[in-house]
Amino acid sequence: MPTLSIVSTPIGNLEDVTHRAIRILKESDLILCEDTRKTSILCRHYGIDRPLKSYRIHRLDEDGAYAIDKLREGWSLSLCTDAGTPALSDPGTHLVRLVRATLPDVSIVPIPGPSALTAALSVCGFRPNPFIFAGFLSIKSGARKRFFEQYRDFDGLIIFFESVHRITKVLAEVREVLPERPVFVGREMTKVYEEYRIVLPEDRITEKGEFTVILGLPGKGEA
Repeated sequence: MPTLSIVSTPIGNLEDVTHRAIRILKESDLILCEDTRKTSILCRHYGIDRPLKSYRIHRLDEDGAYAIDKLREGWSLSLCTDAGTPALSDPGTHLVRLVRATLPDVSIVPIPGPSALTAALSVCGFRPNPFIFAGFLSIKSGARKRFFEQYRDFDGLIIFFESVHRITKVLAEVREVLPERPVFVGREMTKVYEEYRIVLPEDRITEKGEFTVILGLPGKGEA
């Protein structure tokens, strides 16, 4: 019975992978990867000797058609992102929609595991309910500011990912539009130089690594 497994992999520390994820990857006929170079590190570490193939944002039609062909042949496929849970900030949603629309009898199964979103939530100290997760924000400053303004009165946490290239600029925009919200930043989570802290307006951010940002409630983010 062909199956598409959406497999969560470590966001940094290779020890964070689940036993089930390792078993599913070893049993897969093919592992689809955001980047085969990243996934191959995990596979070598755990002795997972299965073929890898890129599933690329810029080749969605071609790679999606290949996956559909293999599922029609009865193959079991796994999908991995570079780090964490697929379909949050990678092409995974496209493949899930494609399989569901084209091959509705194929089982699509989540294999839960590491996630930068829940990792940051667990150590921020803010009341977590409710919250919104925005993934990666727009690369355009104006669009980001409009997003922040849209949620100015939202009674919950605002969570998003940001790259090293824009983190300083984005935090300055947060201070401009949402100055009353406390800002928590998780950087390089589970890796050698991981860092978790509340960022004050006068603080300088270490511009290295990947960032998860949580905006708390004005004046009571810890409640």
